Amino acid sequence: MEFIIALILLIVVFLLFGVTIRKKVYKEVDRLEAWKIDIMNRPVTDELTMVKSLNMVGQTEELFEKWRNQWDEIVTTELPDIEEALFDIEETADKYRIRKAKQLVTELNDRLQKIEDSIKMILEELKELVGSEEKNRVEIEELQQLYRDVRRSLLAHSNTFGKAEAKMESMLDEANEKFIEFEEAIENGNVLVGSEIVLFIKERLARMQILIAEVPSLLKECGQTIPNQLDELLIGVKEMKEEGFVLSHLQIEKEIGHIQSKLSEYLLHIENADIEPVKEGIAELQLKIESFYDQLEKEVLSKHFVQKEVDAIHVSMNILYEETKETKVETEQVQLSYRLLDKDIEAQKDIENRINTLIKRFTNVKMSIEDSDIAFSIIKNELEDIKVQIEAIKESHQEFIHMLQALRKDETYVKEQLDVMRRMMIEAKQLVRKSNLPGLPESYLVEIQACNEQIIEIAEKLIEKPLHVPILSQMLEKAMRDVEKLTINTEDIVEQAYLAEHVIQYGNRYRGRYLQLSEKLLSAEIAFRNFEYSRALEEAATALEKIEPGALKRIQCLLEEDEVE
Repeated sequence: MEFIIALILLIVVFLLFGVTIRKKVYKEVDRLEAWKIDIMNRPVTDELTMVKSLNMVGQTEELFEKWRNQWDEIVTTELPDIEEALFDIEETADKYRIRKAKQLVTELNDRLQKIEDSIKMILEELKELVGSEEKNRVEIEELQQLYRDVRRSLLAHSNTFGKAEAKMESMLDEANEKFIEFEEAIENGNVLVGSEIVLFIKERLARMQILIAEVPSLLKECGQTIPNQLDELLIGVKEMKEEGFVLSHLQIEKEIGHIQSKLSEYLLHIENADIEPVKEGIAELQLKIESFYDQLEKEVLSKHFVQKEVDAIHVSMNILYEETKETKVETEQVQLSYRLLDKDIEAQKDIENRINTLIKRFTNVKMSIEDSDIAFSIIKNELEDIKVQIEAIKESHQEFIHMLQALRKDETYVKEQLDVMRRMMIEAKQLVRKSNLPGLPESYLVEIQACNEQIIEIAEKLIEKPLHVPILSQMLEKAMRDVEKLTINTEDIVEQAYLAEHVIQYGNRYRGRYLQLSEKLLSAEIAFRNFEYSRALEEAATALEKIEPGALKRIQCLLEEDEVE
């Protein structure tokens, strides 16, 4: 029973689903039907009648027949086929063949869309044809007026176009022939061909206007302006050569020959009404001519620089040469007292070689100036580099002089520090003597001996000739560290011995009551007598702190108060 009920429910659901889907299909059929009717009612025929107002021959007649045949095909064949297809979709949906029905709807929708596109293309082409005919009539009248204006300008200024006038006349005649071709195209119904002719005439006349405006100025540039500039440039070059300037490296005469060849080429281009390469070329030639003047100006400025700087550089070089000679003598004297490092000796020789090389180089430059066989710009570059080299040598020379001066300063510093270390040793010994210590640890005595030996060694090194300052400075640095360490150790030993003695004395008050403390104090006394003051202080203070915490701190405070009093 339950199975039957479920089956019935399933059938009901299926039927309801099928009805819903089928309604959607019917709705699509209604939409497609409405679309078909809308297409049938399009006023395409009325639009086609507009073409009849044109000259129905040639291209116009062909286009009209093509559009009419396309529309007849749509109305008599394609739309009736679509009507039958709509019935097929409904029958398929009635049989619940929903998938098939949907497929047919899609296909029919595509067919209607293609018809829609065909109608759109017909109307656009038709509109273009009719519009072109009207537009062409208006534009051709304007172009005829423009043609007359251009013709008058060409005749009025014919003497300014040179040989290009013949080509321009030919181009204008070609435009005039196109007017005749236009009329023939319109009479033959070839409206679209007429549009192409109108476009050609428009472009040709625009081109003629450009030529009329620019050819005279271009002819003047190529025939007068630039040749005059080249003549002036040649005159300037000649005058500068007579004044002693060397200009062969610029090759201006050769470049002028190239420019003149280019001008001949440009005149041929103008004669053929081809002015674009001429405009670009003239701009490049002007830049090149300007560069020539810049180069000539550079030579003039370079000459002024050379005339102004050559003597000053000569003086600077002589001064530097004399200074390096004095430094060489001073170096030889210093070597009697001080031992120089190999790199320092090489530095002095390098300075000497550099200045000698620079003097030879400067001499060659002066000879070139006197012989006038090199361009001033090249000489200027040489002099500028020589100035840079002079400054570099000066810097190296000053560094070397400072090094020599530093040797004497370092020697003086070593002597001063040697005196300082001697005073520190004396003060350390006085501190030990005042403290009345029973003796000193063996390690401390070894340390004193080592410091004394270093001081003696440094003093002996100071007597040697030549003096090796870098080695001496290293010895001084080490000795100073050891003496400073000895001074600190001396203060520590004295302080530890003094404090250990008082801690032991303070602890004696507890000896009778604390056997362990008594033993520790006895051990501390033995260490004290063996000059082990640090160990004596540690053992005594540790034992006392167990009996009387804070005792060491109180003892230190009492001792400091006594020192103040």
